[in-house]
Amino acid sequence: MDISYEKILYRIIKGRLRIKLGDLVLCVRDPTDDILEESYEIYDEAYQKAYFNNVLVQQELRDILYDHGLWNPADDKKIKEIDKKINDLRVEAFKSVIDRNKLQFIKAQLRFQEREKQEIISRNESLNHASCEGAASFARNVWIIQECTFKKDGTKYNWESCSVSEIMGIVNNKRISSAEFRTIARNDPWRSMWSISKNSGNLFGKSCINLSANQSQLCIYSMMYDNVYESPERPNDKVIEDDDCLDGWFEFQKRKYEKEKKQQEVDALTSNPKIANSQEVFVMASDQQSANDIYDLNDPIAMSTIKQRKATIAEADGAQLDFRNLHDIKQDIAIQSRQEGLQKMRGK
Repeated sequence: MDISYEKILYRIIKGRLRIKLGDLVLCVRDPTDDILEESYEIYDEAYQKAYFNNVLVQQELRDILYDHGLWNPADDKKIKEIDKKINDLRVEAFKSVIDRNKLQFIKAQLRFQEREKQEIISRNESLNHASCEGAASFARNVWIIQECTFKKDGTKYNWESCSVSEIMGIVNNKRISSAEFRTIARNDPWRSMWSISKNSGNLFGKSCINLSANQSQLCIYSMMYDNVYESPERPNDKVIEDDDCLDGWFEFQKRKYEKEKKQQEVDALTSNPKIANSQEVFVMASDQQSANDIYDLNDPIAMSTIKQRKATIAEADGAQLDFRNLHDIKQDIAIQSRQEGLQKMRGK
């Protein structure tokens, strides 16, 4: 593992971020549960102060965002559509892991969709800082930084040569990304530490309820990789080492499970002996998503039949259509007629 990741790992283990500003060395410690508990009192006080000073709440700012073209009721729907595209692309990435050129093309599409989603979210949240919630969150974060910033000798910093906002900016820029957590979680030296700690029951030298947010996040990713390695359908190492491909594997497994579950539900509905041997079974759907799920349960032959029927209906262009003119019905009639003819010949 690259040394930059080891640096992040030991930052997580120590529960602090070291900041060097010339000769000044500061340590911003992860907040304890006592500090986090008290920080919500700071939030409530700041919220009430802002509210009684006629600052708008986030919901009220929606009208302003709408008037300036920064928010549209259709944005939430568009985000869901983008999420669906992202999941589809991840599955394609998983299936294309051995095709380097195709995989790179899919990754480029993924990054584009992620940027488009982030642009919508950023527009929708562009005035959050001006709301009661924004003012309260800022006050809480400032207080946490003030309580958690210490000099190298362990004494609290008195903010004599740099501002809280400056340190807050550095802390935000040094925020650990999902990709960094995942790289650390699946590689040594952390992987070995994690395996040993599971047997000893001692992790970070503290109870699990006292873990910092970063420590908890690393444990969550470590457990995720445990599940991947122990899965009976474990993907190959190339998939595991590529975040996009592994996310695609997760989505693929999820869809596979949901399809099997839906198939079991449909099998239960069609267990009636009167319809068990029917060529076609119609199942009522409660909504469009359920209809899509049921449609996906058709086998390739049924899918082809549906496609042919749609084409025939489209060619009719609204004109009355005899169902016997459908391609698959014609085939069934021809096969039945042939079988009847053979039976008559055998009977002579």
